[in-house]
Amino acid sequence: MSNRDRRSIESSATLRGVGLHTGRDAGLTFRPAAAGSGIWFRRVDMPRQPEIPAHVRSVCTTERRTVLGAGDATIETVEHVMAAVAGLEIDDLWVDLDGPEVPILDGSAEPFVSTLKSAGIVVVEGEAPTLSVSATLTVQDGDAEYVARPGPRSLTVRVEWDHPLIGAQMASFAMSPEVFATELAGARTFGFASEIEALRARGLIKGGHLGCAVVLSETGIVNGGGELRWADEFVRHKALDLLGDLALAGGRIDCTVVASRPSHRGNVAFARALYDHCSSGK
Repeated sequence: MSNRDRRSIESSATLRGVGLHTGRDAGLTFRPAAAGSGIWFRRVDMPRQPEIPAHVRSVCTTERRTVLGAGDATIETVEHVMAAVAGLEIDDLWVDLDGPEVPILDGSAEPFVSTLKSAGIVVVEGEAPTLSVSATLTVQDGDAEYVARPGPRSLTVRVEWDHPLIGAQMASFAMSPEVFATELAGARTFGFASEIEALRARGLIKGGHLGCAVVLSETGIVNGGGELRWADEFVRHKALDLLGDLALAGGRIDCTVVASRPSHRGNVAFARALYDHCSSGK
């Protein structure tokens, strides 16, 4: 396969789990899609099976996760599955769900990567859609700052938290399926034990459990035997989230991206700006 080959999957593959925020069980099935159709979600549990394009135009919520919607249908927490799709450079795909939220599983993209690989990634007709810039594009959203500039396909992310296991972290990654699968896919989402009660009071993390995230106390890790998959797993997961949200811009990112203190709201604002920039031909 070359860098410009358009890709889908050969056969269907399914996994099942509980949604982090809704607490609802759902099955997710990846299905091949016709060349040129793009990435679509489908709520197969709803009348007429509404279809939602995986695009920034469909984003309706970015509080603690990215939610897509069309009419009465929504798909919650799409960022990890979209990171897997983008990381493996899949361009045409159906993602069928029989519930309202993508399963959280272990809090990383690895289960989605494994399931997609088991379905067989194949080249289809046409060339992969790409998003590039001819000049520097900068987006500021609160504390989050994003820069896209001409250059090699790479992603650099900086984060900072006042916590002994995080502090200031920065990491850079080439954008390729091999790098994504080995360096980013397994990085888990994380949160703070001190926030759990407040988040549940707001109707969030109804399906949260100690196996779906790295949960931090004031000084260490509450779960998982105190072991991280990488010392900088936190910034790796933020890079994973960013890649998943940027996949909603409608093509493979073909430039150098630098993000400081990214958030889902900022990621989506950046994806919108990148889509608008490329659509206008600037």
